[in-house]
Amino acid sequence: MEILECKHLTKCDFYGCNNLAKYCFTTKGLIKRDLCFCEECLKGMYEQIAKLQIPKGTESPFRLNKKTRKVK
Repeated sequence: MEILECKHLTKCDFYGCNNLAKYCFTTKGLIKRDLCFCEECLKGMYEQIAKLQIPKGTESPFRLNKKTRKVK
């Protein structure tokens, strides 16, 4: 899956949006047609996805020594 800049002038695929699409979402064969959307719709979609997917921190690959750990 990739998000690329559109090479052709097309309309945004989101319902009710009449802007020209700037980006295309391609799945390389899984969906027959690319989904095209404008910059405003991309930002709105990003904000909605951020509400669902919260990045988690990675665990340290080493153990901290109890003597060097600071206690507040």
